[in-house]
Amino acid sequence: MVLIAHLTVKMLRPGLVLPVLCRYLSSTEAVLSSSKKNLQQLRKRTGFSFANCRKALDKFGNDLNQAEAWLQEQAQKEGWSKATKLKGRTTAQGLIGVMREGNQATMVEVNCETDFVAKNSEFQGFVGQAAAATLRQFSIRQREIKDSTGVAKILYSSDEMKEFSVDDQKNLQDQAALTIGKIGENMTLNRALCMMAPADHFIGTYVHSVQQRQQKSKCMVGKYGALVAFRRTEDALTEFRPDDIGRRLCQHIVGMSPLTVGEHAEVTKVETTREQEPKPVGSSEGEDSKVETEMLRQEYLLDPTITVGELIRQESLEIVDFARFECGESSAAVGDS
Repeated sequence: MVLIAHLTVKMLRPGLVLPVLCRYLSSTEAVLSSSKKNLQQLRKRTGFSFANCRKALDKFGNDLNQAEAWLQEQAQKEGWSKATKLKGRTTAQGLIGVMREGNQATMVEVNCETDFVAKNSEFQGFVGQAAAATLRQFSIRQREIKDSTGVAKILYSSDEMKEFSVDDQKNLQDQAALTIGKIGENMTLNRALCMMAPADHFIGTYVHSVQQRQQKSKCMVGKYGALVAFRRTEDALTEFRPDDIGRRLCQHIVGMSPLTVGEHAEVTKVETTREQEPKPVGSSEGEDSKVETEMLRQEYLLDPTITVGELIRQESLEIVDFARFECGESSAAVGDS
C-alpha cells in the first residue's frame, strides 16, 4: 500500500515514476540476493535444513553469525532432548575411525542404531572429531604410560571419551548431543585406543570396508581397524616402505585376528627346523593354539606360503605391539603383545 501511494503521488510528476520503480526493484533484488547467499552459506556451515536456516536468518535480520550461533544452540538443546528420549535404544551399528599423526595413532568406535546412519556424513564427521579429540588427549598423557618396549598404549572407556575436549566450549558428549539433534538417531561413544612409538619405530594403520575419507580430516572410517608398532632390526637390500609394510601387517591383523605377537626368537628357531623334523605324535594342544593365535606363527594372509614370522625376517623387522577393532565386538578384544 505504501508503494502504491508513493507511486500515485509520483505519477503526478511525469518522468519520475520509472526511475523510482527501478531503484525500488534494484534494492529489493539486492536484499534477496544477499539473503540467498547467506542462506547457502549457513546451510554449508551448519548442515541444517534450508527451512531451519531460513528461520534463523529471518529471526536475526539476515545476520549470518547470529543465525549460526542460534542454530547451534537450538540443535544442542534438541540433541540433549533426543539423546534422553533415545538413550535406551540399541546402537548395534556404527564405525571404527583410525587416525595417525607421525608416530602416534588412534582407533575409536562410535555406534549408532542403523547402518544407514553409519553412512551419513554428519555421523562420519563426528567419528573424525572423536578420533582427533582422543589423539589430543593421548598426546597430553603419553609420557605417563610408556611400557618396557618404549611403546605407549592406552584404552579409553566410553565415559572417559565423553569428557575429551572438541574445542573451548564443547566436549565429545556435547558434540554427540549436537549430532543426535541433526541425525535424529541414538548414538554412543564406545571405546578408543591410542598408541605411540619411539622415534626409531613405525606405526602402521589400516581400515577395512572403508566408507570414505573425511574431508578436512585425516580420519579413515570403516567396520574394522588395526594399528601395529614395529621397528627395523637392520638395513636390508630391499627398498623399505614403512607405510606399505605397516598397512599389509594391519591387513593381516584384521583378517586373521591374532591375540598376541609371539616370541620372535622362538618362532625363528621353530621355522628353521620345521621342515627337517616331523611333527611329534601327540603334540600338545598348546602348540596348535599358538599357531592359531600368535601372529608370528600364523600363515601370512596375503601370501599363505610363508608365515608372518618369515615375512618380518625377510624384511628385517620386529613387531612390537598391535591392536585390532571390529565394530560391535567386546571392548576387551583389542590385541596385546
